[in-house]
Amino acid sequence: MSVKQPTLHDVARLAGVSHQTVSRVINSSPNVADDTRKRVQDSINALHYRPNQAARSLITGRSQTLQVIDFDAYYVTPLPPIISIASEKGYKISVSTVKLPDSVHEFRKLMDDSTARQVDGFLLFAMDLTVPKEILDQLCRGAPYVQLGSSPADGVPAVLFDQVGGMRQLMNHLFNMGHKRIAEISGPFTKVDARQRHAVVQDMLHDAGLEPGPWVESDFQILGGYEKALELLSIDRSFTALVCGNDQAAVGAMRAINEVGLRVPDDIAVVGFDDEHFAAYLNPPLTTVRQDFLEQARRGIGYILAKLEDPETPMIREVICPELVVRKSS
Repeated sequence: MSVKQPTLHDVARLAGVSHQTVSRVINSSPNVADDTRKRVQDSINALHYRPNQAARSLITGRSQTLQVIDFDAYYVTPLPPIISIASEKGYKISVSTVKLPDSVHEFRKLMDDSTARQVDGFLLFAMDLTVPKEILDQLCRGAPYVQLGSSPADGVPAVLFDQVGGMRQLMNHLFNMGHKRIAEISGPFTKVDARQRHAVVQDMLHDAGLEPGPWVESDFQILGGYEKALELLSIDRSFTALVCGNDQAAVGAMRAINEVGLRVPDDIAVVGFDDEHFAAYLNPPLTTVRQDFLEQARRGIGYILAKLEDPETPMIREVICPELVVRKSS
């Protein structure tokens, strides 16, 4: 026997609301009371209702697709949670990678192709993307967009992380552990995140009246962290803590420290930044700063969907405070 699929009107009857209200809840409209939203969501779950995407597309004129554009190989783009969050809202995710500034033409072509396919919104992931709002407005052709990363231009909607606040937490942890001789392997200075984190390290050492330890610039990669740690250790082994520009550099640095016969954290404490998925499983587990990419994606997608529902939705410029995660490497 075939089983009749529940409809939007079935959900409305069970929840005791209009079918328009159910539609607003499904489309994440902010114009629904919390208790009503919960009642509708409970009815959706009870009936195992799933929106008819083809019908929705015909009614709304939307493709139910969001385009992720990843501009930077170094950025931790959280695709699994993005796909999961979008799916909860009835949307699919399309992913493309563009390397700027080398491929400006490629970027424009991608945007032309995406808007031709009626992509409903854009999630722009990049550590350094300062494209003027006027140009992004033109390229997106009216579709809402949000930048997830650093250095957005004025007027560009964005959800960012507080790099300065995150690194301050990390440095205060090392100070509290009694470290006074602190070395650093920074990220590449071509990246604004790396420059911000490095400035905090040096400024806090200066403000604490401590002599800056040796430091080198690296490339946010495991091999770079390994090679630069060996370089530091060949010059100076007096430091008791090593700040790495990100978790990948910390992985390489820990390997180098072990190779020269020293131990982490007994001889040298090592800390990273990002809290990538592997950080808790290193030996020893890595102290780092967690950037909640899931929350970043949730806020970004929420903004796009709200903008689709109400074009007058105010532009967002939100900053998420990272969280210190102390593990055995320090």
